[in-house]
Amino acid sequence: MSVIHVSEKHDGTTHRQVELKFWHPGCWTLEVSDEYDGTHIIEKSLYPTDEMVKGDFIIVSEGDHDIETFVEAIDSHRVVESTAILKHSGDRARVVVTYARSSSIVPEIVNSEFMPIEPVHITGGYEYWTVLVRSDQLESVFTRLEDEYDVQLESIHEVDPHDNVEFANTSDRIYDSLSARQTECLFSAHEAGYYNWPRDVTANDIAADFGISGPTFLEHLRKGEQKVLNAFLTKLAKRNY
Repeated sequence: MSVIHVSEKHDGTTHRQVELKFWHPGCWTLEVSDEYDGTHIIEKSLYPTDEMVKGDFIIVSEGDHDIETFVEAIDSHRVVESTAILKHSGDRARVVVTYARSSSIVPEIVNSEFMPIEPVHITGGYEYWTVLVRSDQLESVFTRLEDEYDVQLESIHEVDPHDNVEFANTSDRIYDSLSARQTECLFSAHEAGYYNWPRDVTANDIAADFGISGPTFLEHLRKGEQKVLNAFLTKLAKRNY
């Protein structure tokens, strides 16, 4: 489980968490997501060489086009060398895409003072970045990027070194916030088909397996559900889904 903990140096240096909205020419993620409504691309990891980038992506197609059509569109883009589907489930897939490094903005970001701290989300022809930067360098770095790219500053948050440790991954943050009992109840409900529609089991059925009352089980379940939903809905709202 990975965490990011930002501290203030003895010289008083502070950091800010910044959310950016990017557009730049020649990028397959921007052009394909703009052409196909209701699609999303999440960068899991990138492995660049001198001329190419091999990327691990989660792609989602919630519009009129199925996931196979979306993958074909990616594969046929002029800067893409190849695609390989690792996993496929319903309207989403995990795909490895190999493409020309010259079309990527990632090297420019990495070589700046901006440090990406969350996966990049691409939808509707724009990239959404969450980065960390020293407060005294934010203006100069942003100005340099603004001179070369279509970039918008979506939000800035002060990073307080005295705050609780912030987990970089949303699922890690949720897991850390749940009690052991809430986690156990949520996993059991999911495995038993409680969240299917129509439901495969009742809350009382699962509670009996735990040896607790239905109301007690529901209390644990509802508290856990509230934490999960609040975390994900807050994240989705920030990502402009």
